[in-house]
Amino acid sequence: MSDTAAESSAPTADEALHTTLDVPFDDAVPFVQIEHELADFETVRVTRLDEMIEGMLGHDDVERTALIVVCHPEIAHDALSIDPTLAGMLPCTTLVYEREGDDLVHVHHVSAAKAIRDLGCAPGGCDDAVEELVEKTGELMTVVWENIEKHGRA
Repeated sequence: MSDTAAESSAPTADEALHTTLDVPFDDAVPFVQIEHELADFETVRVTRLDEMIEGMLGHDDVERTALIVVCHPEIAHDALSIDPTLAGMLPCTTLVYEREGDDLVHVHHVSAAKAIRDLGCAPGGCDDAVEELVEKTGELMTVVWENIEKHGRA
């Protein structure tokens, strides 16, 4: 990676949502999942990465980590309306994980809609529709995040 690339990070990464919860990991994962579902996101899958890695590779050195994969019907509809190939950037994923030496559970989300925008995945001439997609996704995730932060304390 060049020094220039290392110095600047992508807007999508800079704008990622992150919070910590002072609840047990095993309670945090379903809690975060339900907060998404209360905002009409459908759970596609919950995957424990640490368990998958241990089961398939035999590595037991990965902190507990879960991917909560969700999709919102309005976001999916709007993305497909822009271009069907954008479905490859869906669904949205929220990460729930622990860090060594840290008693908190971390919750992290990078916007798939912002990635579509920032990576230039949409066909030319769709900038306004992509910005509307980013705005709508942001509004929905703001509700999810506010509820996670409000209700996710021990």
